[in-house]
Amino acid sequence: MEWTDMMHYQQQMQKLARALLPPRKAVLTASECELLSRLYLQPEQNTPVLLSQSSGMKIEAVSRCLKALHEKGCIRKQRQTTDERSYRLFLTETGLTELKKGCECILQPFYDLWRSSKEDFEAFVYYADRLAARMEKGQGKNCDHEVL
Repeated sequence: MEWTDMMHYQQQMQKLARALLPPRKAVLTASECELLSRLYLQPEQNTPVLLSQSSGMKIEAVSRCLKALHEKGCIRKQRQTTDERSYRLFLTETGLTELKKGCECILQPFYDLWRSSKEDFEAFVYYADRLAARMEKGQGKNCDHEVL
């Protein structure tokens, strides 16, 4: 593929990503909402390291989000008895309420796009899911390649 074509596709992906970003009226950021949803959907994945691994976010970003979520009263931390440095995370009632509000706000642009172009949207997310799974397996992570 020519680099000019690849650049066009990259720009289209950026445009799509910007269009799908939630309006800034939400209490939670998209990253905070993602971590809360992971705690809700996968309560056994409740340590910072496991959240980092499952989300693909760097541990530093997860730590910043968890600090903000803790300050907002959305999560509670429980120290491990076997290791004082380690802790597990749990969603609070406030966290569940904010997650519901955040999901409504964050997912609305996705639902709008899905309603306006069902088959294209479903094909896009199907292939995006496949590409993300491939990246998780380590393929496509290398940024040291030559573009031109």
